[in-house]
Amino acid sequence: MRRTGIALILLAVFAGCNFHGTGASDGGSADGDLAATREALVPMAEILLVRINHDRDVLGLPALTPSQALGQVAGLRAEDMLIRGYLGSIGPGDASVAAQDLMGAAGYRGRLGELIYEYIGLPELLVDATVTQWMASEAHRALLLDAAYAYVGAGLLGEGERWIVALELAEQGP
Repeated sequence: MRRTGIALILLAVFAGCNFHGTGASDGGSADGDLAATREALVPMAEILLVRINHDRDVLGLPALTPSQALGQVAGLRAEDMLIRGYLGSIGPGDASVAAQDLMGAAGYRGRLGELIYEYIGLPELLVDATVTQWMASEAHRALLLDAAYAYVGAGLLGEGERWIVALELAEQGP
């Protein structure tokens, strides 16, 4: 029953969103397009966090506290990967936006974790596909369900049918 509710909320969110890629083919700037896309994806990131906390609750784990600062870090991470064409916690070359550095600068301490997922498909299915894949991976599931983590932020960015999801986890807040 809960899963259907999340799907309906997700469809409602997409009905009101204007998704577009990072290109500037319409005469706008790529930066403007990214900002508009990030803003439109905020509700989807919130739905992702609700789904993760629901799965944790079912297993008797404490809920993660959503953090706007960690959400911004996650958004920067997703943007860096999308623009520079890589997927992972470590980017190519020296110019990578390091998640641990960004989280530390935001005041988060203790253990810091990051989950990343690249989704190819319709954005309406992104949340379910992301959580399903993370839960199917032993390493990702262990990180997602680690009771030591208390704070979380999600960032999503994409174009067409290619989407990057970054989830930042922190043990201690500022």
